[in-house]
Amino acid sequence: MKKCFECEAIEDLQEHHVVPRSRGGTKTITLCHSCHLRAHGRDSKGLNHSRLTKEGLERARKRGVKLGGTNIKEAQKLAQKACRKKGLATAKKFKDIIYQFRSQGLSYEVTANKMNDMGLRTNRGCLFKANSVRRLEIRLTKRAEEK
Repeated sequence: MKKCFECEAIEDLQEHHVVPRSRGGTKTITLCHSCHLRAHGRDSKGLNHSRLTKEGLERARKRGVKLGGTNIKEAQKLAQKACRKKGLATAKKFKDIIYQFRSQGLSYEVTANKMNDMGLRTNRGCLFKANSVRRLEIRLTKRAEEK
């Protein structure tokens, strides 16, 4: 049975982070409500998590931490653009090889096998598969159409 680390009470128990989660803490100790208040330097008015959060955010602002202001939609667009750019760079890297094999009438499967036999690997170090070659070719085709 759990009990308060300080006073050994067995009712109204809460978990207290010894090192705050905001600083990477993961370990907790069990404290009763009143001991938990004392651990946070609070009085009998209660442990107001909303107030604690606001105070923590205010301290972070004073330290110069930029909080909020991130437009999620804009961040998603930037991430998608970065992914497309990286994908295009990969496609360009294998462009000549893919076009050479595909112009010979080889299937995606055979092209992937030949690329693997040459010791080529995807950006993640994996073997090429038919679908990965197909996606690279589609990416190159779309790029050519955009120009």
